[in-house]
Amino acid sequence: MVALTCGFCGTLLTPMAANFNIVPVAMLEMKDKYGVIKNQLFIALFMLVFQIAYMILFK
Repeated sequence: MVALTCGFCGTLLTPMAANFNIVPVAMLEMKDKYGVIKNQLFIALFMLVFQIAYMILFK
């Protein structure tokens, strides 16, 4: 489960995320091209920090 959610965090924050998030921006006709990525940033960073701590504590 940790590997699955780590991949999810990477998808949200990498340049590859732009490819996945262009479609919702176009469909929702958002003014900010990076609005979807900005909304996902807090959740992705929280999950990333939690998973790093989890892997360090339970190695």
